[in-house]
Amino acid sequence: MNKKILAIGLVIILAVVALFGYNQFFGPKANEGSKEVTVEIYVESQNIDTKYTVKTDADFLLDLLNELKDKVKFESEDSSFGPMVTGFEGYKADATSEYFHVLINGEDAMVGVKDVPVADGDTYRFELRSF
Repeated sequence: MNKKILAIGLVIILAVVALFGYNQFFGPKANEGSKEVTVEIYVESQNIDTKYTVKTDADFLLDLLNELKDKVKFESEDSSFGPMVTGFEGYKADATSEYFHVLINGEDAMVGVKDVPVADGDTYRFELRSF
């Protein structure tokens, strides 16, 4: 019985160490300091096609969006996958059939807005898409 408890404790400790190591060495890295970036919002059905070039010290895209919340009328909801972008410019996506697709310099984002590091000169585009 004691060997089982010891083994379970060892597995838990190893899992915590592995998670910490992953976050330290392989997780997204913030780009610190002042940056100039562009945020584009595109909702074809509402004739929304806006572009903002801003200076920021935000480390991650979610931080930048929260900084611009009043300017771009950014809305989000928490989900089991992290924050989900739900609206811009007064338009809220219909969660049953639409979503805001995120592109970074024209390439699909591979992670959510919480994990996208903000880099100087980058363009972040949010396009409303249907599914």
